[in-house]
Amino acid sequence: MNKLFNDTQMNLCMGLRLALFRPCGSNQFAINGDQLAILLIFDLLLNIVFGYLLALPNPVFDLYALPTYCLDQFVFFLLIFIITKLWKNPDLFLTISIMTLSISPLLNTLIYLDRHLQASADEPGSHYQWWGVMIAFYSLLALGRVFYFASGRLKILSAFTLLVVLIAGVLQFRYFGETQQFWYETKDEDTEEKDRWTEYRTMDAEKLMYRQPEILTSALQTLKRQRGHLSDVFFVGFASYATEDVFSKEVVFAKGLLDNRFGTTGHSINLINHLSTRETVPLATATNLAATLKHIGALMDTDEDVLVLYLTSHGSEDHELSVEFWPLALNDITPEKLRFMLDGANIKWRVIIISACYSGGFIKALANDYTLVATAAAADKTSFGCGTQSTFTYFGEAVFKDQLTHEFSLLSAVQQARVAIGQREKRENIEASSPQLSIGPSIKSKLDHLSEEIRLRYCGSPDKSLSC
Repeated sequence: MNKLFNDTQMNLCMGLRLALFRPCGSNQFAINGDQLAILLIFDLLLNIVFGYLLALPNPVFDLYALPTYCLDQFVFFLLIFIITKLWKNPDLFLTISIMTLSISPLLNTLIYLDRHLQASADEPGSHYQWWGVMIAFYSLLALGRVFYFASGRLKILSAFTLLVVLIAGVLQFRYFGETQQFWYETKDEDTEEKDRWTEYRTMDAEKLMYRQPEILTSALQTLKRQRGHLSDVFFVGFASYATEDVFSKEVVFAKGLLDNRFGTTGHSINLINHLSTRETVPLATATNLAATLKHIGALMDTDEDVLVLYLTSHGSEDHELSVEFWPLALNDITPEKLRFMLDGANIKWRVIIISACYSGGFIKALANDYTLVATAAAADKTSFGCGTQSTFTYFGEAVFKDQLTHEFSLLSAVQQARVAIGQREKRENIEASSPQLSIGPSIKSKLDHLSEEIRLRYCGSPDKSLSC
């Protein structure tokens, strides 16, 4: 045991002298298999300790860094083994390996010091950018010196070994750099995400479901009957995917816009799956949607009034609209189920706008003479813009924000939105979602008359700030 300790101490001391360009030779190192294992373990522990210090005050261990570290070492030792074999001097393998591991403590210290300085700089990379370059240059010189002395001062062998190791190191960092750190610091957004899921886990799901009839009834009671001798627009927003904020944001915006420009105040309602609204707004479930449509159908003038139904969520390749609010077990909505709800509500004039992937698969079941169906994507295409940070999906933004804020024609809005989406996707060089549009002959004529009627009402408003 004493010999093992003394050999390790001697190798680390000689490695320090070698790295500091002090006189030394390969015969001053203890070269054996035990030292290769000890120095390799020491290098691993040093990486773990330095990584922990860098990740303070909230370090989280990344187990996946271990396979990457092992791969790095395996590639290095394999290259050294192959080079010494080709050079017909396999005894050099242990010498080069041990001498390299002997200088690694100093090199690791400098590398982690550079990372600390870069992380603590006010403007990362600005104050200490040359420090990193100098460390990289110094490391190459130190490795070159190792290979030179380990090979018995053979310049060609040492230069070739340095070049091969450098190329391999660059490639490994290029493909595995993000998984080389054993520790990472928990950021504020990681904490927020953790807290968010904690709220889901602590939610009283049973109580929430039992309260739905009460919440829905309260919301439906705010709806008013149609006005005689006018074609009224009724709006239902359905945002059914709770864990991404973009869907709830969209229906809130759409409802406010239609209330303002299309006169749907008292004729509009949102069904939303979201933590922030779960106690005040009805959930976006198939049951609530069917009840809402049936109630609105009873308030409408079947021959005059038009329903605008906006559904925004994720969609699946088998054409189901995702209805999700974990940990609640909710049923997704199929095209056939939606058609059954609308028919059961006795709603004749329908404008159905669906922002979801693969939503084109809804058209066949919903299309008829009195229905307009606009979808964000073809039946076999994905759409874009989902996420918690987004305010709109691409399709929702094109229809409601870009068109209906200055347009009174629902038909024109969805037509122009299709063009705008195609242009945007082409600019961003992403695969076309190919929004779909189905227009029944009768609904086209109805919407043409309706848009003019709404424009005249809106432009006659005493609020002079409203633009026509």
